[in-house]
Order: sequence, then C-alpha cells, then structure tokens
Amino acid sequence: MWKVSQCISMVLLAGLSITDIHSRRIPVIVLISGNLAALCYQIYIAKEDVFVLAGGIGVGLLFLLVSRVTREGMGYGDSWTILILGIYLGLWKLLEVLLAAFLFLGIAAIICLSLKKISREYKLPFIPFLAAGYLFSILTGGMNG
Repeated sequence: MWKVSQCISMVLLAGLSITDIHSRRIPVIVLISGNLAALCYQIYIAKEDVFVLAGGIGVGLLFLLVSRVTREGMGYGDSWTILILGIYLGLWKLLEVLLAAFLFLGIAAIICLSLKKISREYKLPFIPFLAAGYLFSILTGGMNG
C-alpha cells in the first residue's frame, strides 16, 4: 500500500519531469520548497537515523559538486533534486532509486543512439529517470519500512 508521502513525492517528481522535459529548467522556488518540505518531513514525521540521513545528504552534495565541476554536464536542478531525495529518503533508499534511474537512463540512451534519434552530445533530461527509479523502488517493495 502506498503511503501518503510516497504519493505526494511521486506527483511532485512527475511534475518536475514534465518541466524538465519541456523547459530543461527547474524553478529555484520549487527546489527550495522541496528542500524545506523534505527537512520538515524528516524532523516531524520520518525521524530517520542521523547517519543514514547524513549519507543521503552527502550523496546529494556530491552530485552538486559533480554539476559544478562538469559545468552542468549534469544540471544543477537534477543534482538539487537528488539532494532533496537524499534528505527525504536517506542514503540506502536514495542509492536504490539512483541505481534504477541510471539503469533506465542507460537503456534509453542505448535505444535512442541505436535508432539514431539522438547524437552522442545530446543531453537527456534526468529527472524523468529519477521519477521512474523512485516508482520502480516503490513497486518492487524497496521503499517499505
């Protein structure tokens, strides 16, 4: 059974996916709001272990650093969304979502390149794959508990 927080998160990730696909930009106010909501969720509802929470935040900060070093090879909005998910999910659940997301991204890239729909320089929007990874984790039971 889906939890209310999972439904809300899935709707938000779907909305961010649509925005990422169409405009390739995520509004900063949405990201700030997401950060605040995830922090409030952790403080008042989830109360995740501090080390697991710190690990999730660390992964998000690592992705922000990658965005900075690669001059947005991976966009700041994508990395900031990973940070929000890290605060919301903690380390282990975030890594599960990222594993699925990168797997789906790799499959999509291989298919698009094979069909010559995109060039090697094309940048696929990543948030839709995060949403798919999150959904996959929920449906396979990885988000229980």
